Amino acid sequence: MTRNLASTIAHERVSESSVTRFYHRNEHNLILKWTTAMDAVCHAADSHHKYELYFDYLYSKIKEYDIQPSNSYNMDEKGFMIGVIGHSKRLFSRRQWEKKEVTAALQDGNRDWITILAAVCGDGTTLPPGLIYQSKNSTLQSSWVADIEVGRHDVFVTSTPSGWTNNDTGLAWLEQVFNRCTKKKARRGKDWRLLILDGHGNHVTGDFIDYCLDHRILLAILPPHFTHTVQPLDVGCFKPLASAYSKRLTTYTQRSQGSVPIKKGDFFLLF
Repeated sequence: MTRNLASTIAHERVSESSVTRFYHRNEHNLILKWTTAMDAVCHAADSHHKYELYFDYLYSKIKEYDIQPSNSYNMDEKGFMIGVIGHSKRLFSRRQWEKKEVTAALQDGNRDWITILAAVCGDGTTLPPGLIYQSKNSTLQSSWVADIEVGRHDVFVTSTPSGWTNNDTGLAWLEQVFNRCTKKKARRGKDWRLLILDGHGNHVTGDFIDYCLDHRILLAILPPHFTHTVQPLDVGCFKPLASAYSKRLTTYTQRSQGSVPIKKGDFFLLF
């Protein structure tokens, strides 16, 4: 990019060494770092002024409805391809690497999709996670949930054709998980509860919004293209969760050397 910009200014193609020399002459003012690309819409939204407007408005509503941290919640979802290991650093034999005998880590490769619905509270507590299995007929097989023990594991399970939430599962989560698990803390629903989530279509249906209004749940929808910086679960929880799952999956795969395929029934134990 720097080379292209310099060539435009000079009206002729400059060499890579010219860019390097320019950097070294000005390294007291410049810094060279690896970075990832950002979508144009996210870049446009990434504004201090816009963040300030959003948080000032959110704070005013928290004061208006007298919402306490113990009644403030953030919900988000995270998808997993159950047999795919994330990006990681590995040690290889130099001889095998140079001969290209081993150049990648072993993984099962099962791309069946499972989604985690998670919610955390401002007082540090959490709600039971929801697991959404991918099933063409929206059915659950007993083998998928065989490791879930009644009385030991607090988890809600369902399935959809895509493995993601839809209008029905979104509303079911609100009624059967969120309201059921937070109502008592909110003095049996007398206090307002704040629910912060993104603007996914399944979160802002008419039925979803009506249920929130009827049960004193204040919805705070994150602005479009803000979630890469201000979605608490996405920023602070899901990345280490994905890394932890990847490590468990790596250990499981290495023990069997890939001879035992990963199935949906293995996910919960690894998770």
